[in-house]
Amino acid sequence: MQHTPIIPCLLKEVHTANCGFISLTGIVKLNVQIQHIHTQVDAYVTHDLICPMILGRDWIQNNYVNINFYTNRIYLFNGLASTALLLKLFRDPVIMTLSHDIVIPPFHTKFLYGHVPIKSLDDALFTPNVALQHTRMVLIPHSLLHIRNNRGVISVVNNTRHSKMIPRNTPLGFISSSTTPADINVISTSAMDSSHFSLPSLSLLSCTHCNVRFSTESALYNHLFHCCNKDLTSTTNTINSLVEHIDNPVKKMKVYIMLHRYSSLFDDSCLQGITCKPQSAINTGSHSPVAEHPRRVSHLNRQVINKEVQKMLHNRIIEPSNSSWAAPVVIVKKSDGSPRFCIDYRRLNTITQKDVYPLPRIDDVIERLNGSKIFSKLDLRSGYFQVPLAPDERPKTAFTTPDGLWEFTRLPQGLKNSPSVFQRLMHQTLGSLRFEICLAYLDDVVVFSPSFEQHLLDVTQVCQVLNESNFKLNYNKCAFFHSEIPFLGHKVTPDGCSPNDDNIRSIMQFPLPQSSKAAHSFLQMVGFYRKFIPRFAQISAPLNKFTSKGFPFIWTEAEQLSFDQLKYALTSPMVLILADPSRQYVIRTDASRVGVGAVLLQTQPSDPNDTSYTPIYKPVAFASRSLKKAEKNYSAIELEALAIWWSVTQKFRSYIEGQISFGN
Repeated sequence: MQHTPIIPCLLKEVHTANCGFISLTGIVKLNVQIQHIHTQVDAYVTHDLICPMILGRDWIQNNYVNINFYTNRIYLFNGLASTALLLKLFRDPVIMTLSHDIVIPPFHTKFLYGHVPIKSLDDALFTPNVALQHTRMVLIPHSLLHIRNNRGVISVVNNTRHSKMIPRNTPLGFISSSTTPADINVISTSAMDSSHFSLPSLSLLSCTHCNVRFSTESALYNHLFHCCNKDLTSTTNTINSLVEHIDNPVKKMKVYIMLHRYSSLFDDSCLQGITCKPQSAINTGSHSPVAEHPRRVSHLNRQVINKEVQKMLHNRIIEPSNSSWAAPVVIVKKSDGSPRFCIDYRRLNTITQKDVYPLPRIDDVIERLNGSKIFSKLDLRSGYFQVPLAPDERPKTAFTTPDGLWEFTRLPQGLKNSPSVFQRLMHQTLGSLRFEICLAYLDDVVVFSPSFEQHLLDVTQVCQVLNESNFKLNYNKCAFFHSEIPFLGHKVTPDGCSPNDDNIRSIMQFPLPQSSKAAHSFLQMVGFYRKFIPRFAQISAPLNKFTSKGFPFIWTEAEQLSFDQLKYALTSPMVLILADPSRQYVIRTDASRVGVGAVLLQTQPSDPNDTSYTPIYKPVAFASRSLKKAEKNYSAIELEALAIWWSVTQKFRSYIEGQISFGN
């Protein structure tokens, strides 16, 4: 087939029969030859077709084309030339069955043999058994097979957290004979030894709402925008807001399609709860019930309580109770002045045995992001309220309001064991993905990757796992495919981490303390970022006395200077790099009559061919502490030795075990 050069056209897209759109790149004159007959046609050029070319009605009419399904041929000009329509199909599809029992581990692909009553056949079109995919929750792609000795090789994907067993003789799908479509994969027996597998586009590019399939991502993208979403305005707006920051249109399209596939994660109509066994969080042993009377509330707060109760009833988070246990409701003010509904479980917590399942260390979590270039943060909507509570423990969560007694069916906030129970559940849900491609700190999940392509796969896996458990996300707090994200009070970028801007703003707006309690609160706020502040112990020394109970509040120039210097140190905080265990560490120490300090440094990557390269050291963390009473009597040399000993054996030991280098 010959053609003239492609020229631009004014028409940019055309509407297809499946309510999609195909983008056009130009128009071209084609010479189409069938046997000895030469024909011409003006054809639009696109990258979105599943086949090489479509000859339309204009070509059929101009060349007197007759399609004869009985002879399976296309005739031109009343029979002057003809060509085969397509290869003859089997009269009836042939069923392919599984040759032997198979168990597919979680998140694995298995290549397996299927048996057919055909000795040998090339280019056999395999159509998977839809019922099997639904009942077993597996993915089986359309494929083009080579049948040898009554056997063909297909692939089955288990994308769930549970092993899938398929017994022998299970119908896997149907075999027919056809020409080779462009987007059908050919799987040979050599694939049996391969550990890698990618799903063909035909099995993945389908609309999750109307089940229409598409050959290209752009066709599906146009369908989602222009046809399918007439009744999905809320979902469309949600996903649009999550991808609007992506400048590259191709990348934006890929992320949009991926998020639309898991759009049920953003469903805010009702908080149904996740699909896990009910969790136990309140082990009180043989202790008798504790109960408190409802506290008197204002008319305004009573409205707040009633509104919150009705909201939780709608989401089936609570139910009416006749329990012997009872805790009072209290209304506290948020930082913005709005009311917050809380339950005072202090008496219940005093008799509850502690669940010591640990929360991750924030510094360990942040440092695990080293080497990543792109991040996504997923915030679970009312995380605790998605976890079912064990039925025998629900009466213990009962709370009183002016209008009745209620108990939780889900994990409530305020229990001493709620964080540990939720953290354990998140670790179990994410499984092997945790610390490999994602991290979870309570209801915050961050996905990290070195590239866009890898991140697309990683986010897909995490969304798949959360979707299987029926988790729901708070899309207002989610961030997908960003080069920097706020996480656990820090701003994380490929270059390192720095304090979160909102938290720094709160510190800068902190008023001048008028009491020891206020001074202590300020010191706690700033102390969270002490690793970003060189000589923190020395600067904050005048304020440390306010941490002791009963110390009189006396504000002098020393305290004012400390207050101002700590604020100034955070106005332009240093960006700390994320530790890389493969590179060399350097510790530099210092000491004074007030305290000891140290900084952990690390060399930056260099060009191995650059012989004139001078090592560049960047800080990983600063550390300091005040001197104890006995240490204030040390000599200068002893103080320097103390700084070295403290930084090596205590503060930075987890970093430098196995490699130590010192500098002054």
